[in-house]
Amino acid sequence: MPPLTSDDALALSKSYRDLSVAIGDFRFRNWNTLSEADRKALEEKEWALLNASSDMVTKAVGLTLDESDAAAKKVQGAAATAEKAVKTLKEVRKVITIAAAAVGLAAAIASKDPGAIAKNAKAVLDAATA
Repeated sequence: MPPLTSDDALALSKSYRDLSVAIGDFRFRNWNTLSEADRKALEEKEWALLNASSDMVTKAVGLTLDESDAAAKKVQGAAATAEKAVKTLKEVRKVITIAAAAVGLAAAIASKDPGAIAKNAKAVLDAATA
């Protein structure tokens, strides 16, 4: 089996959350026919799945950062190339594009949003190598 990716972890997080909601809906829809023990068991599973969903988001962030480690090395190389280019560039728009992409990546990392990190890491690479 291939290793879990950040996209896989985010998809699992959504699936766990959706399943938790479905179990909660089932529990309330069948409240009057369920025993107290069954209600309690379903509620415990509902919360366990919500916690698993949250854990998967955390895992996705970690995987995104791991996945971006290789990209970070590419970004560093691209940044060095971009720095040399910026020193000789006469096109202010290109410098602004590189700077804006880097600011976007910094904000994405600070927000711990895996999707935004991946998107903005690509934007930095694209801007630095355009």
